[in-house]
Amino acid sequence: MSNEIELKFEINTNDIASLKYYLDQWADCDEAEFSASSALSSTKRCVTKQNLTNTYYDTSDYYLRNHGCGLRVRGGDDGLVKRFEITLKRDKKSIAGLHERAEFNVDLPDSVPDLTVLPCHALPNDCDIAELQRNLLPLFTTDFERQAWLISFASSEIEVALDQGQISSNNQSISIKEVELEIKQGNTHDLLNFAIELSRFNLHLFSQSKASRGYRLLNNLAPKKCAYALSIQCDLPKLLEFWQQNEEYALEVNDLEYYKQTLNQVNDQLTNKLLFNEPEFAQWQAALLVINSVKEFAFSEINTKLKLMLIIAINKTNV
Repeated sequence: MSNEIELKFEINTNDIASLKYYLDQWADCDEAEFSASSALSSTKRCVTKQNLTNTYYDTSDYYLRNHGCGLRVRGGDDGLVKRFEITLKRDKKSIAGLHERAEFNVDLPDSVPDLTVLPCHALPNDCDIAELQRNLLPLFTTDFERQAWLISFASSEIEVALDQGQISSNNQSISIKEVELEIKQGNTHDLLNFAIELSRFNLHLFSQSKASRGYRLLNNLAPKKCAYALSIQCDLPKLLEFWQQNEEYALEVNDLEYYKQTLNQVNDQLTNKLLFNEPEFAQWQAALLVINSVKEFAFSEINTKLKLMLIIAINKTNV
């Protein structure tokens, strides 16, 4: 078992080339430093590319999802060898686009899901594994190309994965254009600070996993708004959740007026929390005065940077 900690972003098509060039340059510098100090100088360790096909499974009554679990079988093809792996994720915690959860990965000989290879404690308590195995159904698939860079930053190693492809279910599909940052070694503080470095490429923090979007597509579910509650006034994580969910709603339906209303409510609360001395907050407030596009503002560097700074502040108080 590993404890997966990652940041998830959406990216615009026209920003992908610039991001890839930047990451290639960084990885080349890391590779040169690694090779100079290693006998394995001919081994390329920093950049990989794979085609990944994933099938997500659950029962007809969503037993796993209702118990906070997600199950998939992944087939990976790097052009040389085809590999299969079963993954179960559970106990998810998230703030905006920062996700933390337990993850169990076990190799498989083929694409058939086999729950018996997972440790018993991976599955819900008192789960009848044999019955669950019999009732598993394939629900939806994700197919994408993943290009990944292993980046050394501060005292951490961070994998940056660029995924491009689609989620498919019910003869429908939605596109995947996202960037994931995952800690391989190190700490959340370095992860967030490196994400701030990448915010120049107009990355939009994204709270929805591929699995959650797959379930939405499977059930034809519309995006949801998040109601404004008085409890938001004294709870920064709840304020970020309100901001993130309504931003994603406004993006999906392109509702500029509702987005402006959300941002004004966020602005009022952040002002009350005495953040107006931060230069990034002043820049964000200035940008609010001229907003004329949901997508342009949501993907803007200053919008993403301010949310990341707030997540850093939350993490400091939780340490």
